[in-house]
Amino acid sequence: MAAQGWYAPSLLDAREAGLAQWPTAEIVRLLKTGHADRGTVSGPMAEVVLHGSQHFSDADLSAMAMYLKALPQALATVDSLTSAPRAPGRLAMAGEQLYQDRCASCHGEQGEGQPGAYPPLASNRAVTLARTENLLQTLLYGGFGPATAGHPRPYGMPPFTQLLSDAEIAAVLSHIRASWGNQAPEVSPLDVHTMRAALAQTLPR
Repeated sequence: MAAQGWYAPSLLDAREAGLAQWPTAEIVRLLKTGHADRGTVSGPMAEVVLHGSQHFSDADLSAMAMYLKALPQALATVDSLTSAPRAPGRLAMAGEQLYQDRCASCHGEQGEGQPGAYPPLASNRAVTLARTENLLQTLLYGGFGPATAGHPRPYGMPPFTQLLSDAEIAAVLSHIRASWGNQAPEVSPLDVHTMRAALAQTLPR
């Protein structure tokens, strides 16, 4: 995944991709269809579901879910539990109008998403990860979840790589990472430029 510019979030951390608090049935549904109430697969994981786990038996999926739930989870630090909410920074405020113009029709005025179609951005741990590669990939190049027997017509995300500048991408990402209860640091235009250049090296020529 790293060679493709994606970050694989930790299954040992509830703030990243840990599943200890998920119901077993939801994990099975995610692995079988690519979609669940608490999350949707994307990037390389969508290929895993498309070509692999959707074809597993329910018994095997249940066994996998139980294993994933049993993985030890990292403890949240005191700072992460008690830190005061941050005021939105300059970039986050600049991204608000861009979000309303480009994103709100699908993801909602308050980042609430549309059930069964577009994921919520509010209280979404994929949005607040310390590593921002996956957010950038999605915003730049878009994509679809896997088309599976249980979810044959997934909704998709359009690419914005030709529509938004580095500064605009930084502003939108900073806005969604600091809104609706999300409390994550801003993304700078330099971060976006650096990541965009790195991602360009991974694309087929």
